[in-house]
Amino acid sequence: MLKAILRGAAAGAAGATALNAVTYADMVLRGRPASSTPEQSVRKIAATAGLGIPGDEQQRQARESGLGALLGLVTGTAVGAAYGALHGAGWRPGLLTGGFAATGAALAGANGPMVVLGITDPRDWSASDWLSDVVPHVAYGFVTAATFAATVRKRRR
Repeated sequence: MLKAILRGAAAGAAGATALNAVTYADMVLRGRPASSTPEQSVRKIAATAGLGIPGDEQQRQARESGLGALLGLVTGTAVGAAYGALHGAGWRPGLLTGGFAATGAALAGANGPMVVLGITDPRDWSASDWLSDVVPHVAYGFVTAATFAATVRKRRR
């Protein structure tokens, strides 16, 4: 089981890299700015926990940006680890099912906390907002599933 979880975490990290690459490519192609929701999440979590982010305004903004990016990587790696744990427990999806399952889990893991914190509400998103969120998460899901599948040893019969 531990090996499956570790393989899943590595697959999730690969998926997070794909998500970031698709997101940055979209920013380049459409000339759109980065989302501020990761930084808003960091501020809200810190405030809720009664923690301050040290430094002057520029340092705080840099720390919030870095912590927001790290939150995304942690989410992607954790979703991958859960994917591996499910595989270790006997779940054996094909690439299509696994890719869509990882996509859904990543969308929920990334957006759920922001909805709960009141940072965003997907009901208010435009079609462009949805595309900017869903397409990178689909890349995450399928890279995670494919990477995990590539690490599974096929048993000889």
